[in-house]
Amino acid sequence: MTHCTHSGGLLAALFVASLCPSALAGSGLPSVSGPAPEARAREPYRLEARLSPDGRWVAVLGSRGWSDELRCWIVPVESGVQREILDVHPSGPQTIGWDEHGHVRVQVVNTEHGVPEMRWIDVTTGEVSRWTRDRQLMRDEARTTREPWGEVSERKAIDGRTLRSVSWSATGQRAELESRGESRCELSPQPGIGFFTSTVGGVQYLKRFDCANNLQDELVETNAIRFDWSLSVDGRKLLVTERTLENRVRVLDSTNGALVDGPWLADEPRWVEGADGRYFVAVQGTRRMLFDLARDRELEIGPDEGEWLEIRALSNGKFVVEDDREVALYDSNWRRERALFTAPVDTRLASR
Repeated sequence: MTHCTHSGGLLAALFVASLCPSALAGSGLPSVSGPAPEARAREPYRLEARLSPDGRWVAVLGSRGWSDELRCWIVPVESGVQREILDVHPSGPQTIGWDEHGHVRVQVVNTEHGVPEMRWIDVTTGEVSRWTRDRQLMRDEARTTREPWGEVSERKAIDGRTLRSVSWSATGQRAELESRGESRCELSPQPGIGFFTSTVGGVQYLKRFDCANNLQDELVETNAIRFDWSLSVDGRKLLVTERTLENRVRVLDSTNGALVDGPWLADEPRWVEGADGRYFVAVQGTRRMLFDLARDRELEIGPDEGEWLEIRALSNGKFVVEDDREVALYDSNWRRERALFTAPVDTRLASR
């Protein structure tokens, strides 16, 4: 599903100026210029990391806030020896991720032809294994990344109902759903199973539907001021937040709504990637906490300030943790072991 225009003349002029700075001479518009090379060399890269499906590699996209300051690296988690995998031209990579076969996938703008291009990188060689400029294929790849097992499309009826068409890629199963009020829907990786909310008379309902048996089961009924939920990646648990006088977080069995763990006085819960519903993070008071459902424990991960860390759990109980300056490896007790990747500095320019 898809979830802003400005002054066209100004934007067009600025775009032309980015290609030819002299184009703004005498135009009355401010000139467009970047920081001096020495200043740019001192700027740290902002990092975006993606863990491979098998948890063995980290692909990193680094940017310094300027169009020709985008680079890509790959780092094996075991050794932490980084390697630049793509000699990025000035347009830089636009997105980075992994496909189901363990190839790094980057989308760039081909400067020679002026069109978007998607490339797949072999992690063992750093070479481009294949590429495409097919826009439909690139859209399909991006959609597969967001919704690996199915697709949801929706529309509003005249009477206020939300009408949805849902389908699962593996089996081709399809279903039509309707709900009222503020509503959303998530599909389980188990074909034919999904979840949606509906509001009737100020009461919110979380329901599970089973297409194969044409069943709908009510899992939660609440009149909370705020109600939110998310499905674990394995489809077995639901992370539910209800706000009445306080924010309460619970973990429920997705098959019948039974309580698995909680409640906790907490807010802003979210599942940790890569753990099939074992971990989630949330805010408690002024601290951010990591909740380990398998070991029934809570670990403090830092104060509730700034951007959230990106956390990905590994099968050995460790974590790959990313902020915008570093990617690091943490042990199962949330102790930092070592840096996997630190944003580089252009030492030639920085030393001038």
